[in-house]
Amino acid sequence: MGFFSADEPKSYEIDGKRLLCQFCDNNTFYTRHEQLHTPTTTFLNLEWTDKTATCFVCSSCGYIHWFMR
Repeated sequence: MGFFSADEPKSYEIDGKRLLCQFCDNNTFYTRHEQLHTPTTTFLNLEWTDKTATCFVCSSCGYIHWFMR
């Protein structure tokens, strides 16, 4: 996807449904994990306790699809 990743984009299914980009209808994605920071945990320097989302980044247009599981 970027300068530091050599992974190839892949097709994914979520709950038995093929994932398609909401913007361009592409069906291949790069994956990444992102933390969801809250103001309180940031203030207390406890960001590591926040939840993590799985992101699927469209290999065609770059649209990011976020999933909490």
